[in-house]
Amino acid sequence: MRLTAQARIYLPGEDVFRKPTFWDNFKGMLGSDVDLRTGEARLTRDVLGLTEQIQQGLALAGITNAVSLVVDTDVVYQDVTGVPDDAGLLVASMRRAATRFTQGFKVLRAVFELEAQGLHSIIEVTVRAVHKKTQPSATVAVGSRILELRPAQGEDIEAAKDRIGRALGNAQLIPTYRGILTSQMQTVQAGLQRVFANGEVELDAVDAQVVRPSGADVRELGQDSASRHANLRDVPAYPRTGYYGAGYDPWVTYYRDPMDTFVNLMIIDAMLSPRPYWGYGPGFLGSHWSSYGAPVNVINYNGSPICSADQIGDHASQFNAATQIAESDFSTAQWDDRALAGYDAQESSWSQYGSGGATNDAAQAFDCAGYDDKPAAASFDCAGSADCASSDCSWDCSSDCSWDCSSDCSGGDW
Repeated sequence: MRLTAQARIYLPGEDVFRKPTFWDNFKGMLGSDVDLRTGEARLTRDVLGLTEQIQQGLALAGITNAVSLVVDTDVVYQDVTGVPDDAGLLVASMRRAATRFTQGFKVLRAVFELEAQGLHSIIEVTVRAVHKKTQPSATVAVGSRILELRPAQGEDIEAAKDRIGRALGNAQLIPTYRGILTSQMQTVQAGLQRVFANGEVELDAVDAQVVRPSGADVRELGQDSASRHANLRDVPAYPRTGYYGAGYDPWVTYYRDPMDTFVNLMIIDAMLSPRPYWGYGPGFLGSHWSSYGAPVNVINYNGSPICSADQIGDHASQFNAATQIAESDFSTAQWDDRALAGYDAQESSWSQYGSGGATNDAAQAFDCAGYDDKPAAASFDCAGSADCASSDCSWDCSSDCSWDCSSDCSGGDW
């Protein structure tokens, strides 16, 4: 279960002009007006000023815990020891590094963390120096996890199953936390609007999603079922799917988190085959979440939609393997041998159906989704691993996607 939200920042910029062609020069000689504008805008703010404004705006929203700051492929700041309230250190690092960016920059990514009101959130602010005029100058993407639905440190995994199942019986639980994140995002919007006074900050509605994990995620859970904490990745796993599209989740980008897989499996199981003593029956959760004004969507691990939670009963056969995994004994070493074969087989069949029966071509359209207006076929050029390891940097989505992989990969050092 994840909650995601986005805000968009529109800032004034100057027109970007292309070089005139021979034909442009010829028309100019004939007295015709030649429009060399590209439809793009370039920010006039420097990278240091932008970093300071982002930090100040988020501080007004109570967000002061920094994770990292990356400008293009240059790692300016990274908190590897978990220093609290270190946003000031992030800005100080940028001040020391500012001379390296006197020629400008392409992409700035500032990442922060917030744990408050029962939610643990990753906040990623991405600023693009050049962008289409119809697109935002910056995007604030938030991925949140409900702490109440996670196994606690030292808690037996089987006991956690039962506790989470019972907690989900409170049909207002998801609507409540969705409302909390909505309030937090409104505070973020107000803080950023205050520091970017000559810009405009827009806010999207909060989305709640349950994710059907990949086979690789389930195997990782089996290998590390004793872990209770999300750990910061050595290299961000920038996704090929849904990048800055609705539901983009920076939590997955920056955290390695086997318990996230566990929670998703438990909720799928609770929606389809809850234990009798949990106090509710199959289909209860999805219908009640919708009735409380907080609909939940079920999606595949690659970002393609499956169904709304209140319709999951109509798709129950597609989750048989997931419920079998959820009912396995996580305290044994052999649970994956019994259940993973079926899970892998079902996942293989899904490769032909990306979104509740859509063909593979339609499913591939989720690759490089976001502000790109390229056709779905273009996304095939973006094949490759999603973890941006050094071996993956040879593929370049710049011609197909609005984001540029060359600024996302840094040869294993971000």
